[in-house]
Amino acid sequence: MRRILQATSFCLTAVTASLVNHAAYAQESGRLGVSMPTVQGPFFTALLYGIVDEAEKLGFETIILDAGGYANVDQQVSDMQNLLVQGVDAILIDPADDNAFVGVLNEASAEGMPVVASGVPLEGTNAGVTASHCDLGKGMAEGARMLLPDGGTMAALTGPAGAFWATERFRCFAEALEGSNIEIVADQSSEPDAAVGLSIATDFIQRFPDLDLLYGADDTVGVGAARAVQSNNACNEIAVLTAILGETTEELMQEGCIDYVVAQQTVLIGRESVRVAKALVDGATLDETNIIIPVVPVTPENLDEVDTGSFRQPAGWRP
Repeated sequence: MRRILQATSFCLTAVTASLVNHAAYAQESGRLGVSMPTVQGPFFTALLYGIVDEAEKLGFETIILDAGGYANVDQQVSDMQNLLVQGVDAILIDPADDNAFVGVLNEASAEGMPVVASGVPLEGTNAGVTASHCDLGKGMAEGARMLLPDGGTMAALTGPAGAFWATERFRCFAEALEGSNIEIVADQSSEPDAAVGLSIATDFIQRFPDLDLLYGADDTVGVGAARAVQSNNACNEIAVLTAILGETTEELMQEGCIDYVVAQQTVLIGRESVRVAKALVDGATLDETNIIIPVVPVTPENLDEVDTGSFRQPAGWRP
């Protein structure tokens, strides 16, 4: 069973929410609270699939709280407090802004509530399961060097301002390009939204007619960038580099409009987060509290060889 509540503060006697029942799950052994800045986009869909599917296998009900966007940091903090009030057995969180959760994490610690960071590291949690976002940035820089061996100009759609994963990824990307002949002529942050990415990338293409490469922090803005390149009939002229191998990303790579993806094993991150939470609920001592799930470079050349089961949810699944 999972319950998804979007961007609303509530008390236990008056809850406005959408309730989704799953008939096939093991005998319930507890409830896992899940706090997300948004449930939209390929990353969060895949992450939540891994969480929900693994939780059901282990007999947990999941209560998923959606803050409604990265701008709603206060809402996500409130969501965390609501999960504490509900008395779930453990909380999984992907924070919009890691600096905002110090107080509520202290509350969780005082109550003995296990908290697992799922997707990005978060100081003050009991454990974290994530890809290395710095390694993601470095991997994307390797892709940029491969796509532009003689150098060139590029623009970057850097993802949500203030989000750790976005800032860390782009920081390491830019540092790894130092000494190359690749020049970053523009960068812009935004919500992870394909339509927004399309708008930003279209503006970049108009402002810089000799642009060689577009960086998309994830495959929401990455897909937007590819759509902009496609609409300008420039798929063979402007390369697109992104992260997260969603269905649309794969389709655009097959069409020649996305050239390099550093893919997170997002479903695996979700599954491992639940396993760690289960261990903490059971009182186990973890051998490792900072679990890094490797990333996988994907190009048109190896796309057909990639097993997508650890990258994304089954077709048609939605949180």
